[in-house]
Amino acid sequence: MAQQNLSAPESAQINTAEPLYGAAADRARDQLRKRSDLEAAVTVAQKMLAAYGDSSGFDQFGYAQAHGALSESLRILLRALGAETEAAR
Repeated sequence: MAQQNLSAPESAQINTAEPLYGAAADRARDQLRKRSDLEAAVTVAQKMLAAYGDSSGFDQFGYAQAHGALSESLRILLRALGAETEAAR
């Protein structure tokens, strides 16, 4: 390969000396595409819901931590949609 990023996994190594076609071009495009605020907010909300959605095993600190995480992810999502509440501004 002409140029390598040694910290990247081997599957992500791209030979920059040759043009890209097919799946390699799609992977490069996806890596370079900037995520929108809404996409980032949805990703955060999904991760927080996965982590804190089931509170059956939480202690008092766990409930407070879950409340804060879920509230913050909802606020980020509302901001990305342009629907923030007056209290959040």
